[in-house]
Amino acid sequence: MRRLKILFFWIFVNKNNVSFKELLQFLTKPKINAIAKQHIKNIHLNEEYEVSFKAFPHKLFWPQNFTVNRLDQVVAETFDPMDWHFYQKEKTTIEKGELLLDIGTAEGLFPLSVVDTCSHIYMVEPSTTFHKCLNKSFSNHLDKVTIFNTAIGNEDGTITFNEDSLDGMIAEVKNDAQLMSINKVDTLFKNGEKITYLKADIEGFEAEMLKGAEQTIKRNKPKIAITTYHTQNDPEEIIGLITGFVPEYKYYIKGIYEKTPKPVMIHFWI
Repeated sequence: MRRLKILFFWIFVNKNNVSFKELLQFLTKPKINAIAKQHIKNIHLNEEYEVSFKAFPHKLFWPQNFTVNRLDQVVAETFDPMDWHFYQKEKTTIEKGELLLDIGTAEGLFPLSVVDTCSHIYMVEPSTTFHKCLNKSFSNHLDKVTIFNTAIGNEDGTITFNEDSLDGMIAEVKNDAQLMSINKVDTLFKNGEKITYLKADIEGFEAEMLKGAEQTIKRNKPKIAITTYHTQNDPEEIIGLITGFVPEYKYYIKGIYEKTPKPVMIHFWI
């Protein structure tokens, strides 16, 4: 059903830079779990799931209270260059010495996959469950990572956060959530720390994050890979914000979301 919906959107609504060849590759590619198996070496359950990969020697720690099957999608997004959620497209690859800011890090597979290439990685993740696992996954790289356990937005203060959601959502019903800090990117980087690459996937709050990252983006002009398919997202607003900060940015949209014809990702570069 998902593939049929995307085919319908491609034919009748918006192609979002998806060529006919790419559409065919999407429609005929293996299911997510089959793609994940190509990259996962083994999984062991101790206090958390310990996941080993074929491409690099570092172990990823995944929370025991979340089904490990949900990791399959993350693996495909991280390793499959044909996935529309893949961050490292032609103009937004991670290069040697990159200073990565990963907003919405979750389990941390993307930064773990490039930790040997980057000079430093800043990770932002509000979930205390994932934060605990991140500390384990990056325990051998403490000299080159900084992990912020906070939400990100266009203000500094506190918000309610649904810790039980795997997606990690800012909650509207306080009885179902916990209080936690929220910060602007510009506040976290108020001392002028340099970044060269900005990756963001924060479940529909990307525009609010960008509004609080204006000075950091203007100062650094990083490559940007940002998700745009969530319900709250307006891709045109995101494009307008980023090119409003730095008019020199070039960009391309990519992918078709199965619930709407929104693009999955937008990539920006100078």
